[in-house]
Amino acid sequence: MEIHQQTTKSYFKMLSIIHLFLVLGIVLFGLVVIFIITDFQHPDNDSGLAKLFVYLVPGMVIAGIVASNMISTFRLNALKENNDLNVKLKGYSEVLIIRYMLLEFPSLFALVVIFMTSNMNYLVYAGLLVVLLIIKRPTIKLAIADLKPDQKEISFLEDPNSIIN
Repeated sequence: MEIHQQTTKSYFKMLSIIHLFLVLGIVLFGLVVIFIITDFQHPDNDSGLAKLFVYLVPGMVIAGIVASNMISTFRLNALKENNDLNVKLKGYSEVLIIRYMLLEFPSLFALVVIFMTSNMNYLVYAGLLVVLLIIKRPTIKLAIADLKPDQKEISFLEDPNSIIN
């Protein structure tokens, strides 16, 4: 059995692929919702549920952003204390996935609300979260900023052929 060793280049490529599919999932679902709903001229703004969504969607968006930042910061601070870069990188991928999921869920919820109410105003919230996801795209520069490695670890990360154990 051949064991494939992961390099820093393949590590960030894997994270980028995960990120791309999460963003594409939101965008494609949004396009499906837009094409399915044909009655945007008559949005449901009067029902009790539609009135609840006026507060619930922005609340979930804010909660997702705040939770994403707080949990990421908390977990990254714990990772920074570790001296082993391989452990930091394994934990870093977990932090990124958690960060992305906390931003993805409210955007999908906003799209479901559009589907339920035919109110396109909620597309702004989904779009905002997609932009935040794109800004938080996994790169070596972001990893260096998040993990605050020493100079030896930075040179290890910047070398695309460095082997991660």
